[in-house]
Amino acid sequence: FSWSTQLFRETYPDGKDYIIHSFELDARLAPYFASYSNHVLHCPVAVGGKDGNITAYAESAWKPDKGKVAGKDMQWGGGAIYASDAEKQDEIHGRRFGVKNVIPMVDLSKWIQENTALEDYVIFKLDVEGAEYDILDKMIKDSTFKWIDKFYGEFHDWFNVPGWSYQRKQELRNTLRTNGINMLDWAGEYKKYQDMESIHKIDVPADFPGAAGVVYSTCSPSPDGPARLALTVQVGMNRKAAHKLVETIRAHPSNMPVTLFVYGDFVQDFPDLITKWADRYTIGIREAGPFPADHWVLQNPDVMRMSLVSAVQRMKEVGLRPAYYYPDGLSQRVQDTAKNRGLRIIQPTTKFPPNLGTLLKEDNYYKFRDVERTPKALRILYERISTGGILSLDTDHPDSYMISAFLMDYLYENSGFQLVSLNDCLRK
Repeated sequence: FSWSTQLFRETYPDGKDYIIHSFELDARLAPYFASYSNHVLHCPVAVGGKDGNITAYAESAWKPDKGKVAGKDMQWGGGAIYASDAEKQDEIHGRRFGVKNVIPMVDLSKWIQENTALEDYVIFKLDVEGAEYDILDKMIKDSTFKWIDKFYGEFHDWFNVPGWSYQRKQELRNTLRTNGINMLDWAGEYKKYQDMESIHKIDVPADFPGAAGVVYSTCSPSPDGPARLALTVQVGMNRKAAHKLVETIRAHPSNMPVTLFVYGDFVQDFPDLITKWADRYTIGIREAGPFPADHWVLQNPDVMRMSLVSAVQRMKEVGLRPAYYYPDGLSQRVQDTAKNRGLRIIQPTTKFPPNLGTLLKEDNYYKFRDVERTPKALRILYERISTGGILSLDTDHPDSYMISAFLMDYLYENSGFQLVSLNDCLRK
């Protein structure tokens, strides 16, 4: 399934630069691969220890009364060339293989030698529902692992594979170990692989203040001066709106320090713009991409981990090492995930549009003209930052641009705040 392709592209270092060949025996899954560049799909094609044709069994289309799979309501997709008699005969066992087709089978050992070069860096990922035994046996005999630089996979010991007793399966594993062939676990459905944490070690510059996983919502008090205020910007996926607001801030004569929080997908789509912004501003991260309102905090830990790993990876690809994270919602799970990535969490004292206190409604805000909405917006923000703190503007709201220059005029000329970077805001 394309889970693994997505996981590799999103999180593996330089993953977008690899050419991926995916072998998939279930033609129903072909659309899931269509969006990937640098990708070759072989479908419907099975892989094994020899060339030829083979009967393949695939999961039937979902339907409301399909029932449970192994006691759970699941739709795996895909299939296998080895299936139990019960799975072949009806749809009340296992993965419910309701589709049977004769499809081409490729000798994978031979294919690797004919389609890659010894000097290539080849990552081999194998999850083929029992067919791995014939494939690995052939690869050892053919010395094909000379072509392989890293090997991920999964053994399916519980499958009844013709010609492979439990003892013979264990002997194959021993042969792999004897030959120094190390298979790392890869679990696409859990969005992780065995060396994920060692590849993505915490890499936050030591001079950044604060602590990983801690939520910061205000500035530390100034020992003998005015209250401090730091300005931040939530950058959405709309480049036009983001560019307009950030360039307005850049042009203001105050030269105010600002931290911009960007999605990983925005960095990937507009790397040159991020590099330009980073020359002047601190860049923090949001998630890999936006979720519908209030849905980020509902995600399971696997989704959260992949999203933050992906966002950090996109930043590294443009030479940045983020320390600050502005989540689209806060929960203990979000905090734990951020802590594991070494990230400090920013939750502003107030933001525009506000999500606490006086909210923007039709009767108190939207029915008015621009010239009337501007002071209303500024007054709402003023009420929330009277003692300083962290203020955020959202590029996805067009009125952030409308009020931006007037807001900076107030902050610079009339507020009395010490306008500081987020770094100085958090330093004690």
